[in-house]
Amino acid sequence: GKTIMRQNNILIIFILSFLFLFELGYLADTFARDNQADTFFRANKEYSAGQKAMAERKKEDAVGKFEQAVSLYEQLIESGFINGQIYYNLGNACYRLGTPGKAIMYYRRAEELLPRDADIKANINLLKRDFVDRETVGQKPEILKVACFWYFYLNLSEITAITIYIYLALIASILSIIFLRQQWIRKIIIIFASCFLVLVISLGLKAYNQSVEMGVVIADESNIRYGPGEEYEARFKIHEGAEVRIEEKRDKWYKVYVFVDVEDVHDDEGKKETESKTGWIPESEIGEI
Repeated sequence: GKTIMRQNNILIIFILSFLFLFELGYLADTFARDNQADTFFRANKEYSAGQKAMAERKKEDAVGKFEQAVSLYEQLIESGFINGQIYYNLGNACYRLGTPGKAIMYYRRAEELLPRDADIKANINLLKRDFVDRETVGQKPEILKVACFWYFYLNLSEITAITIYIYLALIASILSIIFLRQQWIRKIIIIFASCFLVLVISLGLKAYNQSVEMGVVIADESNIRYGPGEEYEARFKIHEGAEVRIEEKRDKWYKVYVFVDVEDVHDDEGKKETESKTGWIPESEIGEI
């Protein structure tokens, strides 16, 4: 009898300990969410105050408010609170603070989450007009954006959700034909199957494009070198706001391909464009998108 009682006591202690740890985790999670909500509220308040001060031509006050807003927004991002509007506000604040490279970085992050937001695209285009380097990447044709609207106007999560719904609808249609041998169900199956195929391809392309590491130059001017180190010669220069594709990371240096016109410091005749526009840049001079 004592053995059974001892076992029951151990079981009760184990259950109580589990419930205590669960409740502690829940309280910690709730506290973290409340803390994030408070930080978000304070960041928005500082951001709005900065906009108001800017409208009233109180530049010094505006700079202080925007700097505080940037600090609070970045705290939220570091804590895992990801939101397209936060990135958009950060882009605007960085633009007002005179750091266009960081502004482009945050606008690009916002664009991934809010692909239908016309203001983000307009702000990016407005900033790029004043950049030293001219981009060589052309805009996608409008007819392509219309024909493949779901790809350009939906983010990755939205395309994933729609793909899952279409897949479930396809399975339901296939199962229903077993009980309802109707010709119109076959047509519905073909439609759902076609949509599912297109969405799967779109999802794969979207996921691949977002997996490619991109960056923006956040230094006033950067030397692109032949190797990862100051001892290597400079190949050419690029300036703040230039966008790059990060191809390799080594010892706090990035090997990048640049999407702007460049003028080589050394003669690279005979080399392919991908080779002549590739080089190494310090990690500190790039903001990852």
